[in-house]
Order: sequence, then C-alpha cells, then structure tokens
Amino acid sequence: MIITQRSEQGIDVVEISGRLLMADVDEARSSLKTIVTEGNGKLVLDLGQLSFIDSSGCGVLIAALKYIRMREGKIALCALTRNVRALLELTKVIELFSVFPTTDAALEAFADQSGDPKQA
Repeated sequence: MIITQRSEQGIDVVEISGRLLMADVDEARSSLKTIVTEGNGKLVLDLGQLSFIDSSGCGVLIAALKYIRMREGKIALCALTRNVRALLELTKVIELFSVFPTTDAALEAFADQSGDPKQA
C-alpha cells in the first residue's frame, strides 16, 4: 500500500494505491488522521490505483469518515476500481460516501454547492 497526498484547489487529495489489507491498517489510519487533522476539512480519497481492499481496509475508510466528521468536514471517494466498488457495495460502506468517477468530478462537487459531497 502506498499513500500519497497533495492539495488541489484547497482540497486534500489522497491517493491510495496497491492493496489495503489488515497489515496496512495502522499505517493507513495514522496517515489519514494526520492528513485530516492538518488539512482544511475537505478530503477526496482517490482509489483508482487500489487493486484490492479487505474488510480491514473498509474500516480505514470508515475511520477517515469519522476523522472528517470530527472536523465537521466533507469527504468523497473517487475512481473506484471494479473490485473495490464491489466490496464497498457488498458491505454497504459505499452508502456512507459520495462517490465520483474521477478526481476532477469530486473536486467540482466540492466547489459546486448543489453537488456538495455528503457532509459529515
């Protein structure tokens, strides 16, 4: 698992690539907590390069949602691969998030009040 972070239009964009498994949970949660704590309360999780996620990985996404809610911020997922989307749908975790096909679409939703991602 590799986590990279950048800021676009004042929004934290985090790319998670590789496989998000139980062995990665502590590192991933810690990284996301730091990003949310130091960020401005707007977070896009780009999962386009995430090849696999297990139930522990779903817990990491829920933890990110919890951190954002504590900041009264907003979060969105984007670029879900078929396998990742399938697990998030099966577990119903996907219902907790706004989901967009691309990073650009998620960024536009943050900028457009009528298309705001789900508020915490």
